[in-house]
Amino acid sequence: MRVVAGRWRGRRLLPPPGDAIRPTADRVKEALFSILGDRIDGAVFVDLCCGTGALGIEALSRGAARAIFVDEARTSLSLAGANLERCGAGPGTWVLERSEALAWLDRWRPEPGSSWVLVADPPYRTELARHIMERLGDPERRAGCRALVVEQGSGGTAALPPDPPWQLRRYGQATLALWLPPED
Repeated sequence: MRVVAGRWRGRRLLPPPGDAIRPTADRVKEALFSILGDRIDGAVFVDLCCGTGALGIEALSRGAARAIFVDEARTSLSLAGANLERCGAGPGTWVLERSEALAWLDRWRPEPGSSWVLVADPPYRTELARHIMERLGDPERRAGCRALVVEQGSGGTAALPPDPPWQLRRYGQATLALWLPPED
C-alpha cells in the first residue's frame, strides 16, 4: 500500500494486520482520484469506514484542506492515525472519529459554506453500502458536496437508490457508485 500521488507520493503505508480490513486496491484508488480530480482541492474529505486511512491520506496528499476519518473499529483508527503520522500530516488537518457509519451520517452536518467530498468503503457482502447511499439521498444534506463515492463488491451490487442519480464504475472485484454534481 502506498500513496499514489501528491506531496506524499510513493510513501508506504502500514498494512492492516490479518484480513479484517480490506484496503482499496491501488488500481481502484488511482481510478477514483482520477475521477475526483480537482474536486478535492481545498475540500473537507470524509473517509467513512476508513480502515487504514489510505483514501483520506491520498486526498490530503492531493490538496484536501482537511480529512475526517470515521470507523467503528479502534484498530482501524489506530492504523489510520499511525499512517497519518508516517506521512507527516499536520495538526489540524485531520480528525479521527470512532462511530458506526450510519450513526455518524445521521448526526454529521458539514460546516455552512464548506465544500466536501465523502468516500465510503464499507465491508463487502453487507447491506451497509446501500444504507449509506440511502442516507445520502436527501438533497438538503448535500449542500456543498463536490462528490459522493461508495465502494462495494462487484458481485453483490444491489439496486441503487434513485436519488441522487448514481453512476457505477467497475474495477475487478470493486464497484464504485458515484454521484458527481455539476462543477461550477
